[in-house]
Amino acid sequence: MSRLQIPYTGILVNPTDYDSEDFESVLRKYLGDRGGDPVVIEVFNDHVQYLTFIREGQIYWCCASDPDDFTGLSVREYFSSLRRTQFPKVIVYSVNLMLFHSLIVYLQTKPELKVSSTLVDLDELLDRIESEKRNALVTALQPGNLVMLRYKEGFPAACYHGLSTGASGETSRRENFLVKVYTMATRTPFEIRIFTELVVTHSEDTRQIPEDFKGPVPSLFLCQPPKLIVKLKNRPLKTYNFTGKQITIGRLPENDITIDNLSVSRKHAVIHSVRSGYILRDLGSKNGTLLNGEKVEHGELKGGDVITIGKYEIAFQIITGEESTTDTLDQTVIIPRYHSEAGPKEGAPVIEQADTSPRLYRRSEQEEYPIEGSSFVIGRGRGSDIRLKGLFAPRVQVNIRRNGSDWIMQANGKKNVRVNGEKMEEKVLQEEDLIAIGSEEFVFKR
Repeated sequence: MSRLQIPYTGILVNPTDYDSEDFESVLRKYLGDRGGDPVVIEVFNDHVQYLTFIREGQIYWCCASDPDDFTGLSVREYFSSLRRTQFPKVIVYSVNLMLFHSLIVYLQTKPELKVSSTLVDLDELLDRIESEKRNALVTALQPGNLVMLRYKEGFPAACYHGLSTGASGETSRRENFLVKVYTMATRTPFEIRIFTELVVTHSEDTRQIPEDFKGPVPSLFLCQPPKLIVKLKNRPLKTYNFTGKQITIGRLPENDITIDNLSVSRKHAVIHSVRSGYILRDLGSKNGTLLNGEKVEHGELKGGDVITIGKYEIAFQIITGEESTTDTLDQTVIIPRYHSEAGPKEGAPVIEQADTSPRLYRRSEQEEYPIEGSSFVIGRGRGSDIRLKGLFAPRVQVNIRRNGSDWIMQANGKKNVRVNGEKMEEKVLQEEDLIAIGSEEFVFKR
């Protein structure tokens, strides 16, 4: 394995053999330093390399090398993997905030451009970033060697490689990057990547270490995920494991927990996993959400809390102790209506109608966008409902408009727009039509 030598501003712990007790001390030290500089912990052997990013006393993100690149890990997966790694070594680096963020962008996000060549015209690419005043990260990679140039609004803000102490002056940062890259090119080809989407996310199960927590740090993340037990009249109906970023509750089948009862709104409540723990939020439901018997709009959840929605109680349980075999998350359960087939009596709540608005599923972000109103725009302009970002996003505008019961897609030029693989300027959209705009893909859903 060719180990990636990441840029750094200082070494806090020199390479040393991994020892579980020593590693626990390292974690405690840097997780307890909530006001210090960001830290990157590297654990590696001849076959794998793990990187852990710590900021403001929290584990922010973890990843592991694979044959092609790096793969993000939950904190739970990270500590589980360390247990199975043979003869690893540990290094701890200090990094500044911009380098911390740039490294995560490089390891976590998809580049807008990726070129493997010694002949790529870097000057032209950098001129374009500067003329358009873009925020961007430009990287050059050889086996084990990474050079990074960070732009803020078109100005070279930093250049990083190896021990990075920074260079004075915008011109010298760009020249420093180019000199380093072309020096690399005399030996072996390098790979250039350009990132213009600089938004990064933390691990889904990261959390603050409670000040009174005395156990080993890994045990806090290796415990079983919280459980949600849905009950009616104190009788358990279904149990869920909370393993993602959020879990939704409501009457519509698209919710993670579906309660098909008139006292429950279509989208009633949601529970979010945040760094400090778990948050319950009511979604403007008609009959409200109770937490331990009190009506709330939002509130922090703790083990043993009881959420009441209509006639149903949902017990929130945090299981302590080391990891064990757990069931996978049940995607949905239909809890039947408990009312007469003759329909609601006079004075009963009005049944809410299901939302039939079509949606666009954006594959790159794995997110759905409801198409509301009579027109929906995809483009680079600020007024677009979905904005196409990046230096190389096509300058095309796609409008999806309602015509009676139909939804029609229109593009101002078909050069960069395909529907189901065919270039076209206009089409009546059908269920599961695939709209490709440049490198972006959207699925139309009814």
